[in-house]
Amino acid sequence: MSEAERYDVIVVGTGVAGSCAAIEALEAGASVLMLDGDSTAGGSSRNSSGVILAAKTRFQAERGIKDDPQSAYEYYMALNRHCIQPAVARRLAYEGGPTVHWLADRGVKIIDLYVAGGEPVPRGHVTLGGGQIIEALHGQLQKFPKLDIALNSYVERLLHRDGTVYGVATADYEVEAGAVVLATGGMESNLQMLAEWYPQAIADAAGNMRHMHLETARGDGIRLGRQVGAQIVGSGRGQRSPVGPLTGVYLPGYALIVNSLGLRYYDESSSYGLAEAQLTAQPGHIAYVILDDATKSAMKTKADVAPYLKYLLADAEPGLRNWTSEGMNELVAAGAIRKADTLESLARLIGIPPASLAGTVERYNRNVAAGEDADYLKNSAWLRPVSTPPYYASPLAMSFLGVTGAGIRIDQDATVLHETARSIPGLYAAGECTGGVLGDIYVGSGNSLVNCSVFGRVAGRNAAARALSLR
Repeated sequence: MSEAERYDVIVVGTGVAGSCAAIEALEAGASVLMLDGDSTAGGSSRNSSGVILAAKTRFQAERGIKDDPQSAYEYYMALNRHCIQPAVARRLAYEGGPTVHWLADRGVKIIDLYVAGGEPVPRGHVTLGGGQIIEALHGQLQKFPKLDIALNSYVERLLHRDGTVYGVATADYEVEAGAVVLATGGMESNLQMLAEWYPQAIADAAGNMRHMHLETARGDGIRLGRQVGAQIVGSGRGQRSPVGPLTGVYLPGYALIVNSLGLRYYDESSSYGLAEAQLTAQPGHIAYVILDDATKSAMKTKADVAPYLKYLLADAEPGLRNWTSEGMNELVAAGAIRKADTLESLARLIGIPPASLAGTVERYNRNVAAGEDADYLKNSAWLRPVSTPPYYASPLAMSFLGVTGAGIRIDQDATVLHETARSIPGLYAAGECTGGVLGDIYVGSGNSLVNCSVFGRVAGRNAAARALSLR
């Protein structure tokens, strides 16, 4: 690449946020350079389940579902105790629906809807997965002659003068532009940065942290933003899921879960965003799945387990094998799951009060017999007794890191804000590298992708407008 080469807009990152930004800028008539430090385009977005949270879409209307963005905005703010900048949350809520339409019109397949979290109506727009979203978006990008994509191009520095960003530098070259969009993803692969911005994630994982992100998820947005004095916000925010030897992010609703005191504490079929909030409120942030032999024996195949999931997303299916009788037998043999002939013996094996576990199971079984979860209102179709020995216990810890929520602060126009609260001219950001869009509670399934796609589009539009005005 020639040092003298110049573009209207440079987008750093080729995942959902970066791709949406590039398409919007290209459609506005700007020339665009996309850079990615990885050898393959798409980033960690490829590994996403592909759910997008949105309100008032044609897909809802086709199913007779009435919804509106104001309701989505109010729910988002209430769930996060209004600890999110209202203008940013409102932009997310009001542009989520149009963005789902925009994505569908560009080849993203919306195949179903479901209640992703605790929202009043189904807002989780199910796609064929993050990989298909990336393929659709990059298929669109191929149509534009004014686009260049440079892979294996790690951006080391932002070029800036007198507080204005005007390009980027790699180890090999510098490129100037009228505007730069940072869409570099999270920091899941950078333990040092996690220790600074999300220390609880490291502490709760206790050396067993898992995530689905690429090695390039190293917090480059924060690193680059700091070079120009950007505000960094969202400390301690992200999305984690309770996982263990038996279960990944998704678990069947028949599971009985107790905390370290031997007590049940929530509806076990809750979304993973709510499951995180519930578990982090428990002593020691650890819990246990309790099952009996009758349930284990009834789950002969993954097809027996699947009906007990709220929704079978593509990335949930592989983990179902552990819940089959064969899978559980293997985990017991490996010592990953504890087994005992009585509940009291099981409790002693895992270090929780025997009387509390026995009492919790007794109360749960009464609810099952009555056909109603009188305590936590779990779907009655998913209630199964825990009454046939032997009994099994599998630990759950907050060790799966799905999304990080700390990053460079943006406003509702995706402009990066300086530590002095002023806008940084020429610099925009979108997606997981931003802070302040995701709150303390991960809303449903699809909060991350709606953030990426909405603010990717906003950043691309505004970056192009600025760049074209400077021509």
